[in-house]
Amino acid sequence: MLRGNNRQDIFEDQEDYQRLLLCLRGLCERYDDNGVRLPALCTLYAYCMMSNHVHLLLQEKENNLFWCQK
Repeated sequence: MLRGNNRQDIFEDQEDYQRLLLCLRGLCERYDDNGVRLPALCTLYAYCMMSNHVHLLLQEKENNLFWCQK
């Protein structure tokens, strides 16, 4: 679960929600510079995004799971 400090909103607009989805997709669907698919870093089973917090149900495939690089 991810939550804003003092339950403050972490998403201000639809673009913020889309950016998180893009980050999650990047963990599950990875490609190298030549377009060759790489192994996923995790499996995402479910998510729920609300204005001030997020629930994620995922299984890591790597010990060093990291978020968006972009």
